[in-house]
Amino acid sequence: MAGTVRALLVGIDDYLAITPLAGCGNDVAAAEQVLRVRAESAGATLEVRTLRDAEATREALIAAFVEHLGSTGPDDVAVFWYSGHGSQEQAPESIWHAEPDRLIETLVPYDARTPGVFDLADKELAQLLGLAAGRGGHMFAVLDCCHSGGGTRTIDDDVTDGVRAAPADERIRPPGASLSLPATRGPGGARPPGPGGGPAARWVALSACRSDQKAKERPVRGVTRGVLSAGLERALTGAIGPLSYRDIHRMCSAATLDLVADQSPQLEVSEPGDLDRPFLGGAAVLAAHPFTMSIRGGRWLLDGGAVHGLPDVSVGSTEIALFPIGAPQDGAPPPSAEPLARGVLTQVRVGESDVRITDGEGALDPARTYRASVGRAGHAPGGPAGGAANGGAVGGRANAGGVGGGPAGDLPGDAGGDPGRAAHIGRWHDLLDRRNPGTTIPVGTVDVAVEQPDGTPLPVDGTVEVRCPPGQRWAPARIRVVNRLGPRLYCALFALTQDHGVVPLLPGGGAWLGAGEEAWVLDATGEPTVRMTVAPGRSRAVDVLKLFVSTVEFDAQQMQQAELGADASRGLTLDPAALVADAAAVSAQDWTAAEWVITTLAP
Repeated sequence: MAGTVRALLVGIDDYLAITPLAGCGNDVAAAEQVLRVRAESAGATLEVRTLRDAEATREALIAAFVEHLGSTGPDDVAVFWYSGHGSQEQAPESIWHAEPDRLIETLVPYDARTPGVFDLADKELAQLLGLAAGRGGHMFAVLDCCHSGGGTRTIDDDVTDGVRAAPADERIRPPGASLSLPATRGPGGARPPGPGGGPAARWVALSACRSDQKAKERPVRGVTRGVLSAGLERALTGAIGPLSYRDIHRMCSAATLDLVADQSPQLEVSEPGDLDRPFLGGAAVLAAHPFTMSIRGGRWLLDGGAVHGLPDVSVGSTEIALFPIGAPQDGAPPPSAEPLARGVLTQVRVGESDVRITDGEGALDPARTYRASVGRAGHAPGGPAGGAANGGAVGGRANAGGVGGGPAGDLPGDAGGDPGRAAHIGRWHDLLDRRNPGTTIPVGTVDVAVEQPDGTPLPVDGTVEVRCPPGQRWAPARIRVVNRLGPRLYCALFALTQDHGVVPLLPGGGAWLGAGEEAWVLDATGEPTVRMTVAPGRSRAVDVLKLFVSTVEFDAQQMQQAELGADASRGLTLDPAALVADAAAVSAQDWTAAEWVITTLAP
């Protein structure tokens, strides 16, 4: 890349009014060194502004965002790296639909909780991130803190590692106390147009943990560090060649689980294609999405399982080929490139699998994470882009016909002789066909409801048909996933679009829902009303809605992929249908899936 990398690094150990931390200054010092090496290797200039402890007041943090990151141009990259306390405050009733626990997530500046000084709320951060990306530059945010109320309530009190969670601010924020900028977008905010009304602002955000977990800090090589920051440093310094954000997330996840239990880094992007964009910017490639492997608990673990399409070991031997992360996924080296090592699956669970190394174990470093190419049962995998790139994780199709109850030909499948496109289409169909016939999750446990904006349910009978009003090419709908019966289940909802995109519809990719809890599909402004859109020149948009429900968390981002078409045709829709299963006790490792065809008709 060319241009400038503008970095705002905020590390707060000492606070005026709350418990201090120990590793945040170490995090931002290491972050500057990592960013400098990466920027220089890409031919870019690095401009850093660092705020430590008393420098990081609420006013100073906002001013640095506006002055330093706000000048990010279309050829530049903005980086915001925050290490400190996260917390929450009461959400106003007007946004309860976007905050199921009725709490706003916050970052805690140095002087927060003093008279008249409030935290930096998530909606305020969204405005600032959108401001930084609003001139067409690329925005990357790292949030090494607890970032929700749920993250402070469900972990035992005897945790020995430091926890970056401040007590909730019980004060009610008065009118006028919040930051107000022109329409901008970060996670959860409204999206502005780009320069001259062009493409909207784009961002990537990596946060330390799920909403029901705590972000921890602990000694790493004798120095106290935030676990996310240490894992991200390990990912960026230990890889060969360029890294995509998808690579970084997987490597961070492996490094985090190697350091602590019960902390899962979360990756959020404004555009699905940015998952495969190189770190610090550049054009995304049409990449395969092979898995990764690392050692945890003394054994080699693959970050994919049955819900990702891996076959059970009872159907035959499934071979694994290991390559360095950073090896190109598209282009050189060719599929015939020799792997560092090979192995076989020995146990497949819902979201991860055990692997036994059969050849080349001496070439592997137990401290590193490797790209894992998976062959079909009984077939050897190919090169770094093999396995998933050669027809899906377990042999998905590369041609499209009828889908669900939809008419054949509505979903195009012409790969045009391009093996990359064929692999992309094959992964789409493999996901569409994925089911678990042996599930024991009871009937009716999870419902998905689609409604008119006024709450009127839309009729559903295997398919959902939505008509756009006269004069416009979109129709509004409200969508929610509801756990009606329990037990607590992990739910992930995807739109399989007409142009072979796979788009997670729930924030963060998925959500844990207990009995009676629900998760809404939100639009770009954080509202629960989404648009069902038909692209110009088309009479309809035919999409497939795919719901996965599991007793254990899995990597939903692994399934995400960008659309092949030049124009977006997605209509974000859903169908209120119960899962079909035997009414039996749910096992500790179980999952199920369902899908429906969604048709949006132009007027």
